[in-house]
Amino acid sequence: MKKTLFLFITLMLFLSSGWADEIDDALPENTGLQIRNNTRQMVRSGISEADAIQLTRAMLQHRFQERYTIQAQNLLTETIQSGLPTEPMINKALEGMAKNKPADAIVKAMQHTQSRYAYAFRKAQEVSNSSNSQSALGQTIAQGMGAGLEDKDIDRIVTQLQIRTRQMTQNKAEELSLQTFLIARTMARLGVGPNKVSDVVAQALQQQFTARQMQQLRSRFSSQAQQVSPNQLANQLSHNFGQDMENGNPGTSNDTGSGSSGSNQGSDNGSDGGEGNGSGNSGSSGSSNAEGSGGNTGSGSGNSGGNTGGSGGDAGGSGNSGGGKGNR
Repeated sequence: MKKTLFLFITLMLFLSSGWADEIDDALPENTGLQIRNNTRQMVRSGISEADAIQLTRAMLQHRFQERYTIQAQNLLTETIQSGLPTEPMINKALEGMAKNKPADAIVKAMQHTQSRYAYAFRKAQEVSNSSNSQSALGQTIAQGMGAGLEDKDIDRIVTQLQIRTRQMTQNKAEELSLQTFLIARTMARLGVGPNKVSDVVAQALQQQFTARQMQQLRSRFSSQAQQVSPNQLANQLSHNFGQDMENGNPGTSNDTGSGSSGSNQGSDNGSDGGEGNGSGNSGSSGSSNAEGSGGNTGSGSGNSGGNTGGSGGDAGGSGNSGGGKGNR
C-alpha cells in the first residue's frame, strides 16, 4: 500500500513538473511568478491551455501592468468556476487589445461581460430546468443584451414566458423560451430599440405564439428588414398586435389554428398575411397593402400563395393560411 501511494505521488509530481515546464516554456522568460501560477490555475479550473497561454501572452505583449494581468486571469478563473462561458470574456479582452485600449478599460469590459452573462444565465434558470437548455438560452439572452437589450426588457419577456409556459411540458416550454429570445436577439441586432423589442415579443406571447410561430416570425422579420426599416416593421407589428387584442382576436395556442390575423377574407395584400397557423398577428397582420412591410408576390384573393416567405403555407388549421378563407 505504501509503495503504491509512493508511486502515485511520484507520478503526480512528474506530471505537474512537466505541466509547469510547458506553461513556463510558453511564456516569456521575464514573466512574474504569480502570473505563471495564475496561468496554471486557469488551466486547472477548466480553461483550455491554449486559451490561457494565448491570453496571458497577449496581455504581456501589450505591456499590461501585472495587477491588471492578474485581475483578468482571476476573472476568468471565477467565471469558469461559476459555470459560465469564458470565451466571450477572452474575445472581449483580445478585441480590446486589437483596438489598443488601455489595460484598465479592458479589464472593466471583461467584468461587464461577466456580469451580463451571470445575469443572463440566472434568467435562463427561471424558465428552464435543463442544464443544456439553460446554457443555450443563457448565451442567447446575453448576446441580446450585448446588442442593446436591457435588464428590464429581459425581465418583462421572462415574466410573459412564465405565464405562457405555465401549462406546457418542459420540452415545449424550453423550445418556446429559446425561440422567443432568438427573435428578441435578432431584432436587437437589427437595431430595433430595446423597449420596442420587448413590446413585440411580449405581445406575441400574450397572443399565445408557439415556438414554431416565433421561428417563422423571426425568419420573416430578418428577410423584410433588408428592404424596410426594422423599427418601422416593429412598430407595425406592435400596432397590429394591439389591435387584435382589442378586437378579441388573439392567436390560437397551437400550430393548427386558423390564424386570426392576415386578411380574414383573403383579399388584403399584407406582407405576411398572418401566421396561417393561428399565430395571430405578424408582419402586416392583414393590413391592406401594408406600407413598407415587404413586397407580396400577389394579392391572392383567397389564395395563400401570394405571401412573401410562404408563411401561410404551413399545414393544419381550418383551411386558412394567412389569407383567411382562401384555398391553399
